[in-house]
Amino acid sequence: ENERVMTTVADPRLVIDPSLLIYTAMQRSGGALIAANGDHSDRIAAGLARGLSHERSLERSCYEPDSPHYTPRISAVAVGEGYSLSMLRRRGGACERDAFHYAWDTTHLIHTYEGDGEVLPSFIGDPRPVACDVPLESLPRWVWRSLDERHRVSVAVWALDGPPRIAIINRHQGGREEWTALH
Repeated sequence: ENERVMTTVADPRLVIDPSLLIYTAMQRSGGALIAANGDHSDRIAAGLARGLSHERSLERSCYEPDSPHYTPRISAVAVGEGYSLSMLRRRGGACERDAFHYAWDTTHLIHTYEGDGEVLPSFIGDPRPVACDVPLESLPRWVWRSLDERHRVSVAVWALDGPPRIAIINRHQGGREEWTALH
């Protein structure tokens, strides 16, 4: 969709709660680019439009209600001179809120889960620095190959320099890379 990347489901018959699976994964809002693993991306966009910060936009959000995993809600906002990352995760039955701010000269990684298990453990610790010195055109495939093959579903890369475009790789589309120009 224009200025948005939306999720879809591969098999609608398996969907129990569509609100946890169908959402805007990436979007542009004003001068910011927002990426998130749930519908909180729309809350961030609405908050930024009202002049709130990334963190303040999430004050009424928490981890997902998908017991027993309680999937952390993670998000990123790229704007101006840097970017911020946010994690809303369950700790001791409460919502732990963490936000981190970085300059463009650094790259950091967060993800939802820390390994495997019957109950998936949440990401542990702070965002991890990542050495990422690949050209933009190679970045989607580099990220895809870096993911555990058993768990990777999709990768989206939104180009912030040059002509506006997005690359998407999706397991359910054969793992092929597709660049799309934005209008």
